[in-house]
Amino acid sequence: MKKKLISLALTLAMTVSLAACGSSGKTATEAETKAAESNQTEAGGSSEGSAEGTAIGPVKEQTIKLTHPQPEGTPEDHALKTMAAKIEELSNGAIKCEVYPNGQIGSIPESIQSVQMGVTQIAMGPCAIIASYCEDMALMDMPYLLPRDTSVISGVLNSDVGREFLDRLDTAGIHGMGFWFAGFRLMSSNKDINSVADMKNMKMRIMESNILTSTYKALGAQPLVIAYAETYNALQNGTVDGQENPAQSIYTMNFHEVQKYLVDTYHDAQTHVLMVNKKWWDSQDDATKEIIRQAELAGREVLDSEIDPYIQDCIDKMVESGCTYHALTDEQIEEFKEATSVVYDEFLTTDWRKSYIPKLQAAFDEAVAAKK
Repeated sequence: MKKKLISLALTLAMTVSLAACGSSGKTATEAETKAAESNQTEAGGSSEGSAEGTAIGPVKEQTIKLTHPQPEGTPEDHALKTMAAKIEELSNGAIKCEVYPNGQIGSIPESIQSVQMGVTQIAMGPCAIIASYCEDMALMDMPYLLPRDTSVISGVLNSDVGREFLDRLDTAGIHGMGFWFAGFRLMSSNKDINSVADMKNMKMRIMESNILTSTYKALGAQPLVIAYAETYNALQNGTVDGQENPAQSIYTMNFHEVQKYLVDTYHDAQTHVLMVNKKWWDSQDDATKEIIRQAELAGREVLDSEIDPYIQDCIDKMVESGCTYHALTDEQIEEFKEATSVVYDEFLTTDWRKSYIPKLQAAFDEAVAAKK
């Protein structure tokens, strides 16, 4: 019954025109269905330390809905459920949480729109899809933007420099709580990929994204936008030769059953935003905002701790089933990086983008160097 009520409310809300930031007025129609530790900066200041804490309050009694597209039992699901439990704990039960995993609210575009319209208060979604509402979010898919050292990615993205990125969402009616990193996307195919030449004329399934389209064209491939739920059949019947997704998505969607090779190219990653409805957020008192901040951090810590071993477990299981896995060498990565550098010229078109992306890259470089 709850799902029916939410779906009805969302259907009514979807008749309202969407606001978008950046230079795009595009709305999402493609359904991508089913598929840190300290000095964490949030709007208005920093949350010091870990997510540990005692009850905060008193706060207004309310029920909030949280949704995400991943199956139950995944690190993303554990993270959202941890966040929900922390909200209830810190509010002494005044705030009740309902978690809807596995796309129960609707497709990824629909769940993002449900947050934008206030039908759902909190959702997790990938930057590539959020870009339909705020074009600048697409920049997270710039090829080879993120360092291979995953231990620094979440910390940098959730620092002051990442806060500037998230604030671009404000004009779309969305408040970004934090970036949730879910691993690099592998390329899968039925022929091995070791060089840019191997990509020539390959039909590669991608999610709807102008940057991903340009990236694969720069590699000599033929990118095709196909819905997530239809990807298995497209791979099986040869509509496409390969696809890209994080290892956990390839495994849980059984793409490995119809693909022989799995290649870590490190060209792009699955970076989610934990988002809330901005009007709802602005209406909350300070105590409730602090509860949500601490709960978001608690959830993100769970994701950060679980994602790498979960990804490795998925890769191991796919190899056991007969797939061949390998990562590109440093030399091979340099070739792919050089071939896709033209994408930066194509998309760094505004003054903000031209200044921000180098700033973000510098922050990553500094974080990686600090670990050496």
